[in-house]
Amino acid sequence: MPGPLEGLRVIDFGQFLAGPFGPMLLGDLGAEVIKVEPTRGDGMRSSVVGSFMGCQRGKRDIAIDLKHPDGRRLALELVASADIVHHNMTLGTADRLGIGYEDCKAVRADILYCNTFMYGATGPLAPLGGLDPLGQAAAGIEWEQGPVAEGNPPMWYRYGHGDVAAAMPSVTALLMALYHRERTGEGQFVWTSIFHGSMLYTADSWLGPDGEPSPRPALDRQQLGLSALYRLYETQDGWLQLAAVGDEHWPALCRALGAPQLLADERFADQDGRAAHRDALTGELSARFLTDLAVNWRRVLRRAGVPAEISADTWDGETILFDEELVRLGLVTEYEHPILGRVRQFGNLITFSETPGRQERVTPMLGQDTRQIMAEMGYDDATIDDYAARRVVSWPGDGYAFPV
Repeated sequence: MPGPLEGLRVIDFGQFLAGPFGPMLLGDLGAEVIKVEPTRGDGMRSSVVGSFMGCQRGKRDIAIDLKHPDGRRLALELVASADIVHHNMTLGTADRLGIGYEDCKAVRADILYCNTFMYGATGPLAPLGGLDPLGQAAAGIEWEQGPVAEGNPPMWYRYGHGDVAAAMPSVTALLMALYHRERTGEGQFVWTSIFHGSMLYTADSWLGPDGEPSPRPALDRQQLGLSALYRLYETQDGWLQLAAVGDEHWPALCRALGAPQLLADERFADQDGRAAHRDALTGELSARFLTDLAVNWRRVLRRAGVPAEISADTWDGETILFDEELVRLGLVTEYEHPILGRVRQFGNLITFSETPGRQERVTPMLGQDTRQIMAEMGYDDATIDDYAARRVVSWPGDGYAFPV
């Protein structure tokens, strides 16, 4: 069955993660996504192959030199056939290349155009580029994750929180803009930023009328949790995340651990007491969890109605990507890549009953669809070969393009 965005065409001029991730999600929902890539490739192809795979699947790929007049003209012909243009170039770069919003609007009046920035489209920081760690730093994420207040240095999250958090709103914004266009016939320019996306992760921070910060749970110095009942615990063979946050969870936890003496301990009689004696309670629970395996504790706690989950190793082939329940849920997908072989990665983020998403196309090789796309646009073989000879375009096997 067709996906919910079947018939929508997206031109993706982005590179690295913050730009290309959004178009990939649109592709998962059925849109046709054409990645327009420099003839020497997206900078992430050769530097971070795993991250590249995680934001490029489902796309067709055409490699074009946008600095060449013929390449720019070819790109704008693609834009004229599309509904959406998406990229993450720094402010002014797309205009200099001749594919800015006004350039694209000139060839498609109702185009929906999204630019993901580092800091935004206005203000003194707007012209600056940057990467995910800058957003994490500026938004205070690294400071709290340290946690610096407990005497630790700031800590950078390995995953691109800001990149993904900038890409997700770009999808939402474009779908809202698409709805607006359906009602009015008007296209528009929208933008997101890594900094704005990073701020989502500190959404629970606020200042009161007196300027004092709001009271918020603080991470402990070991970076294991926010309280004795909301943290990671080591077991005999790994780590278990406990989330016993409800009042009903405390007695259920004590019974499940075989520790009725904790339930009778006046120090832990209520939430305030458990918070005041956090270290003592943590020590008691730590000793209990070390007596058995993580999988056994998860089974016991779930049976007792206490939220708990094993902390999985994403690099272990026996865990997340080979969890058959996740495969059945569509959270893991598998396909054959022409260079890398059999590949598994995350699948659907959203499930539709009548118009399911799909991952039918693998991560494209550089320029793998160049000839086909140009032929669909009306270019004959001689012209396509001429463009390749002059390095306006490229594709695998022409002696110029990178293969992966």
